[in-house]
Order: sequence, then structure tokens, then C-alpha cells
Amino acid sequence: MKSNLLVWVFFLPLFLFFSLMLYIEVSIYSALPPELGGRGFWIEFKNAWYRSIWFYAIVLLFSFLLYLKFLHKGK
Repeated sequence: MKSNLLVWVFFLPLFLFFSLMLYIEVSIYSALPPELGGRGFWIEFKNAWYRSIWFYAIVLLFSFLLYLKFLHKGK
């Protein structure tokens, strides 16, 4: 139980930080609102996710979290 709480104490702030950085990165690509010729958030996300280090950090974080969950489940 203690290790499960410790995992969430480390992973939740990291997940929130990486998500915030990804949101900021995608939002910066189009500073104009859609009414003024800018593109929406989801369109920019579709164009930017594969070159964003923050997206891959989130994927790596979840992969490591799943690895730790399966590691503890096997014991």
C-alpha cells in the first residue's frame, strides 16, 4: 500500500507538469482565436503531437507506471 501511494505522489505532479507544458506548447502554435483566422486547439494538437517532447514524456511516464503496476502485481 505504501509503495502504491509513493508511486502516485511522484507520478501525479509529473503528469500534471507534462500535460501543462504540452498544452502551452500546442496553444502557442496558433495565438489567434479561430474567429480571426487561427486554428483550434485540437487541429494544432493533431499537427504538433508527434514532434512534442512533452507528449512523449507523458507516454514514457505512463509506460513506466504500467511497468511498476505489473511488477508489483507479479509478486
